Amino acid sequence: MASKPLQWLQQLQDSFSDSTPRPGLHPIPNSRALTFTAAILPPLTYYLALLLLAPPPPLIINTPPAKVLRNCLAIIAGILFFRLPLVYHVPQSIGLTYQLGLVGLYGGCRVLDAFFISPYLFRHVPRRVQYHHTLRAESPEPIARTKQKEWTNGGVPDPFHHAGIRKEGNQRVNNDEAGSLRGRSASISSSYGTAMTALRKSISGPDPVPVLETAVTESGWPMTLLDHAVWALELELSMRGVGFTWTTADVRHTRKTWLPTVQNRVHSILVHASPVLLVSWVIIRVIYARYILPVQDSSWEAYSAYDLFDRRLPFNLQLLLTAALGAFLMAAFSFGHSLFAIMLSPLAPSPLAFFPPLYTTRPWEITSVRKFWSFGWHRLFARLFLVYGIWPGEWAERRILGKRPEQPADVGKVIGAFLSSAFVHSFAVRGVLAGNWRMATGEAKFFALNGIAVVLEGTIIRAVKEFRASRGRPIQMWYDPVIGRVWWISVLLCTGRNFASGWIKSGLVL
Repeated sequence: MASKPLQWLQQLQDSFSDSTPRPGLHPIPNSRALTFTAAILPPLTYYLALLLLAPPPPLIINTPPAKVLRNCLAIIAGILFFRLPLVYHVPQSIGLTYQLGLVGLYGGCRVLDAFFISPYLFRHVPRRVQYHHTLRAESPEPIARTKQKEWTNGGVPDPFHHAGIRKEGNQRVNNDEAGSLRGRSASISSSYGTAMTALRKSISGPDPVPVLETAVTESGWPMTLLDHAVWALELELSMRGVGFTWTTADVRHTRKTWLPTVQNRVHSILVHASPVLLVSWVIIRVIYARYILPVQDSSWEAYSAYDLFDRRLPFNLQLLLTAALGAFLMAAFSFGHSLFAIMLSPLAPSPLAFFPPLYTTRPWEITSVRKFWSFGWHRLFARLFLVYGIWPGEWAERRILGKRPEQPADVGKVIGAFLSSAFVHSFAVRGVLAGNWRMATGEAKFFALNGIAVVLEGTIIRAVKEFRASRGRPIQMWYDPVIGRVWWISVLLCTGRNFASGWIKSGLVL
């Protein structure tokens, strides 16, 4: 019995040392198996550079020699990050090879931003902040403020407040006054209300803590060598900008927020994320085994993504597979986010333990494509898209249309964000498609089309509101949310077929 675990460990070790690509993985030609040294050098060099990036004290950090050393380390780190997906692959996993592309591109872009773009173009070095939270009542904001902040609060007053929990189940009816018939009816109603309340609570789980959040920028910190080490580690791990004046930690840009508790995260993993992961995985596997598996032994070059997806799958199964992949990804991000929040919770009040909500609006509250991408999806790459997509897009629109700096450039902002996302994801999937850019266009089409959809729906919404106002009609109609939900789901499913076809071709559903 004791030999079986040892055999299993030996097989696991052999699999990691085997440089032969697993079946279905098609890495970039002439790339080689990822080594431990190649994997650890980029983040380690980045960390050493961050030690010299923190604002003083000590004053030596601002001296020319320190800046030269810092920039040299940053250049080396950036090159090593960009080099990762171009030179290496993970032989044992298609998914990890895909992730290697994301890590390499994201890491390299972050290094350029932190050490060169932000300090030299904007005179800004990220500073650490302290979050102060004050309990708040779970009440909607005044109507006027809600209208002003339609795009900054997710479009709903309290998306994490489990509204609709009825209290009728706890009410008691006086039988003397109501009579025996009404008493029996009230008793049944009371039992039903209690059962429904229990069911809702079991599904929704423990509520996050509603708070008013205030972020205060720290000055004169870090000071000691240990402080610098902590500062550098926190910034390197702060993908969303949490804990620093880098980007907003909560994408709603409002002081009204929620602090998920450990109990809330455990419940989310067990009741929400895990069932979605399981069901979507089963759907993906069944469709793959029924329609795609029979041709897996055929020549890889003999089938394009469209042969495997468009021609082998009926249209209804294409939409089902697309929905299953989207649900799986959303649940996987939620699972990982909650798991890390639970693991790092003992470090509180350090920013490393601060995990604001990953999704700030529930799917059934979303009524447009823009709201989905702004509030219904994660914002882990928000800083990347801001620096390399949104800002250049706004600049291009102002240059082309002759707009002044204070004038909004929403079209350029949207298109820039989605084009940068298209490139990032296509670059990653290219690593498992033998480095072929043409075959990696599925994800690029998906994000580009969603950017066009956001611009189109914004134009239509403005036109409809102007038409209704000119006719003296209400700006909002009862059927608007219904149309909005049908619209965004249709856009995501139809454009998502491009995303799914690329994943089928690359083997990411294996």
